[in-house]
Amino acid sequence: MSIRFELVSKRFEDREALGDISFMVEPGEFVFVTGHSGAGKSTLLKLLALIERPTAGIIEVFGERLSKIPRRQLARYRRQLGLVFQDHRLLMDRSAFENVALPLRLDGYSEEAIARRVPTALAQVGLGGRERAFPAQLSTGEQQRLGIARAVVAAPKLLLADEPTGNLDPQLAVEIMELFVSLKSQGTTVVVASHDLPLIQKIRRRTIVLERGRQIDDFRPEDAHA
Repeated sequence: MSIRFELVSKRFEDREALGDISFMVEPGEFVFVTGHSGAGKSTLLKLLALIERPTAGIIEVFGERLSKIPRRQLARYRRQLGLVFQDHRLLMDRSAFENVALPLRLDGYSEEAIARRVPTALAQVGLGGRERAFPAQLSTGEQQRLGIARAVVAAPKLLLADEPTGNLDPQLAVEIMELFVSLKSQGTTVVVASHDLPLIQKIRRRTIVLERGRQIDDFRPEDAHA
């Protein structure tokens, strides 16, 4: 089992962001999390990334209970993850190549492996040949794609993406989602938070629906495993 949520709640001072969320995700599964703005999508992803911790309930990832992971082991846990944020979180003083190479360097990959993997990841997101460009030289959509390349380059066990196609045109958005779906072949589990219903309907994968912090549906299209 890649992910298990059991009666998970998250409360901030003035509101309950999530309440009694329970679901399981199998290894290599692709899952959308959708709902209106403020439904709790980003909070759910932050719990999985250990950016936030739940107020109540159990979260397990790869058989490891997240509540048992101390702060000093956060980096070790997050090295298993690929993270795509809405605000990119790029290193503005580093080239596109160096931004994408960063997780590989942290994992101790050889320079030969880095030189092979980074251009491939950039080409996958439509940034082939832009290795020397700095983030400020890229459009907002290109910066988003650069963040996606960084997230997938190390073939993470779990990819978490928060509105990853928000700044992309519809055709490129579909291509990026299809790239995420293809990660199943290398065993990557993918959880994507998105409010783009036409895109979700086009990709046709399992969809967990949130409304005001509550789970109201767990929809599985008939061809989910196609």
